[in-house]
Formats: sequence, C-alpha cells, structure tokens
Amino acid sequence: MTLPPQEALAGIKVLIFMARADGIFRAEEEQILLETYETLGLPPEVSLLDLVREDIDLEAELAHITTPAAREQVYAAALALACADRNRSPEEREVLARIKNAFAVATPKTDLLQRFMDDTRNTLLPAEIAPISDPAERDKTIEQVIQNYAIFTAVLGAFPIPGVALVVDIAILTFQLKMIEEIGRYWGYTTNRRDAELLRDGMVGGMGVSLFRIAISNAVKLIPGWGSVVGASLSYASTWAFGKVANQYYASGGKLDAQALQAAFKQARKEGEKIYEQNKAEIAKKQEVYASQITELNEQLQQGTITQEQYQAKLTELEQQLGAN
Repeated sequence: MTLPPQEALAGIKVLIFMARADGIFRAEEEQILLETYETLGLPPEVSLLDLVREDIDLEAELAHITTPAAREQVYAAALALACADRNRSPEEREVLARIKNAFAVATPKTDLLQRFMDDTRNTLLPAEIAPISDPAERDKTIEQVIQNYAIFTAVLGAFPIPGVALVVDIAILTFQLKMIEEIGRYWGYTTNRRDAELLRDGMVGGMGVSLFRIAISNAVKLIPGWGSVVGASLSYASTWAFGKVANQYYASGGKLDAQALQAAFKQARKEGEKIYEQNKAEIAKKQEVYASQITELNEQLQQGTITQEQYQAKLTELEQQLGAN
C-alpha cells in the first residue's frame, strides 16, 4: 500500500511530535531524519529543518491521514516510540490518546499491538556457537554471518504490510541481536541477550533511537515507490553496521567506548548502504524465492491465525534456510 506524499509526510510529522512529547528531541533522532531525507531524495520544498524544528499542529496532521491502513501503521509506530523505555511519560500517554481518538483505534487493536511489542522484545533466539581460535577462519566465518543476516533482514524488510510492518521491523531487531550474540561467541565471549542489547544501544545511543528509526522507516514505507526499497536497504545497512561494529568491539577486547562505537556504527552504516547497492541483484533473487512464504506469514500474523512466537519460529527457519543456500 502506498499513499500520496502529503499523507505519508503527515505520518512522519506525527512521529516527530511523538518523539518530542517529553520536550526533548535528541541529536541522534535528528540525524536519523537526515539519513532518511538523504536516502529518499524528497522534493526540495520539503525542508529537513522544517520537519525537525517547526511547530507541528498534531490534530491538523492527523486529519491528513485518512487511509485506515495508514492510520493503523502510524499509530503502531507511535506506540513503538512510547514503549521505547517501557516507562511512558504522562506526555507520551496524552499524545497516544490524541492519536488513538483521532484515528478511532479500537481498544482490542491497541492491546494486540502492545502484546506484539512485549512478546517480540522479550524474545531472543538462542545460538549454540563454539569459539573459533584460528583468526583467518574466525574472520571468514563472521564475515559470512554478517552477510547472511544482512541479506535475510533485507529480504524480510522488503514486504511491508500495514499493521504488521512495525512488528516485522522489531523482529529484525531481534535477529540483529542474535547476530551480535553469535559474533561475541565466535570470539569466545559468553554473550547473552542483555550483553547484545547493551552493545547495540551503545552503537546507536539507546533503544529509543532504534525505535525512532523503525518508526520513521515505517512512515516512509507509505510513500509511493519506496515501501520495499526502503525496507530492504535500511534493514541491510543497519544489520551490516551492527555486525561489523560488534566484530570490532570483540576484537578490541571490549574496549571501545560509546563515542567510538557510535562513530564506527555511523561509518559502517554508510559502507552497508554501498554494499547493499552491490548486492541488490542477489537480494532481489532471494526476495523472489522467499516472497510467498514471508507474505503468507505476515498475513497469518495480521489475521491472528499464528502467534508472535510461532511467527518468530517460522522466521528462524527461513533465516536458517537462507543462510544454508
């Protein structure tokens, strides 16, 4: 599903308003908008500074979003932002209520989205990894692991379905955490989920920043012609960057601080964007191979015929298939 640019842009403004609900709009969030702006090549009359710093009339922007599926997707993204730290502020609750009322979001739908958020964030797929002592073999293995996960998340992110796209993106975050955990174990560290989360947060500035990136990408996916392209490219680049920087971190003996991690992630993400362009043909082929299976899974999740746990298990099977091929 795609929307007129004005409606999609209104969705982005709603999410910016949500991100500023507590009175703070961080530099990392502004940087995400800049990256998105550069990736899309939005019309010259759309000013990044206006998007970030203008006074936003929430009700006016909500009125621009009339498509039911778009309303559902924007609300889901706003909920993701509010759930970033599991401790919604009164201001965030008030903004969510205004969005819910304007869109007439049903309470069961709200509860379902909340459950998806909690279930996905509480899930990390276990990995049984033996350390590799030989440097050359370890480098080769980790390089292949990063590439496999980057391609898989690119394939997964290329099938945005309103009402499910946000859950898919959070599932992608889970696979990125799984990748970080595996890389640590190849280096001989007893990495667990919490370790992976802390390292990821150190790279991007916190879980809230990750969810802001997801929320903005979900709004951007509504722009005509950009849905699958944005989903694939952003997923590939971020997964590539998480993997490369995690490898650097463990190679350093865990001595990179937050400033070094964030600088390395920013550089690696740009490298990931270039490598994605080099691998577009291969990724497109993988998308064709797995399109029907992923689409069916997404539709089953949307219809409620499978649980979030079952959805995650099926995605794990697909990830293993892709990595083996």
